[in-house]
Amino acid sequence: KQFIQIYLVISAITFFISCTQQHSQILTGKWQEIGKKATLEFYDDQTFQASDDMGMAVNGTYAVDHNRNVCFEIKHDDGETEIVRAKVTFEKDDLVFNFGDTGGVEKYRKIKP
Repeated sequence: KQFIQIYLVISAITFFISCTQQHSQILTGKWQEIGKKATLEFYDDQTFQASDDMGMAVNGTYAVDHNRNVCFEIKHDDGETEIVRAKVTFEKDDLVFNFGDTGGVEKYRKIKP
């Protein structure tokens, strides 16, 4: 059991490190989910802040690789760290996240550069 936990931690760290900071400048600014109140704000120093429709906020770091796969490292108040992966694409002026693990899709529009 301990070996599996160590393996999962090492795998998550290795995946996050493999994400590069290339292309992250395309995300910089504040985005709002289309038709909702949720927002994402990306900063030049590869940090982000997000809030959902109910006002729950999270923050952490992000990195985008050359294939526009984005890795979010979310730091929770209880000290836990969560890694979320998505493919980021653009459709006209919209930012689209495709979450492969869950099949979810979220679309955002820039509200502040």
